[in-house]
Amino acid sequence: MAKKRSDKKPLNPRVTGDGPATGDQLLLLQRKLGLELAEFQALLGLSVKDYYAIAARPEAPLNDPGLALHVRLLDEYPELVVPEPAMEDLVRAVKRVKRDYPDTAIPMPATAGAVALMLGRRSATASTWSDGRVTPARKIMALVRHLLALLDERDDPDRVLAHYCELMVKEAAARGIDDLFAVRRWP
Repeated sequence: MAKKRSDKKPLNPRVTGDGPATGDQLLLLQRKLGLELAEFQALLGLSVKDYYAIAARPEAPLNDPGLALHVRLLDEYPELVVPEPAMEDLVRAVKRVKRDYPDTAIPMPATAGAVALMLGRRSATASTWSDGRVTPARKIMALVRHLLALLDERDDPDRVLAHYCELMVKEAAARGIDDLFAVRRWP
């Protein structure tokens, strides 16, 4: 039986080659992983100074063998980079807590709009996230990740959610908003 010819691209095209890992390859890896600069620097443990020294001479081999090995490892196994959670994951988690603990004191229905408000945004922002017109900022996704961790890992997610709503009310009051859940927007 003859082998089928495959014209498909490899599932994980490599950015590193046979020679030493270079600054160019490091920059290509950042694009391959789809990370913002700060995320990429944090992932590799690079200081701003080190990153810009590499970017100034991208054709040069990376001086640090440990960094070169890390670049090769992530090039080979990009799945090691944990993807950000989806906004819908947090919406589902809030709805699940409200369903499983119906007496949870949250001052508005558990909706995508409520989640947007929980993230310091207007309720209406939820529709732009859900239809893909806008991608939430990295700082918002970090908050999503932390809230999801609390709601998923704690044995009292109802109390976590209620307490978080209290923190929201406290921050809103400090900003001059008497009833955040009625106004449904931050200043």
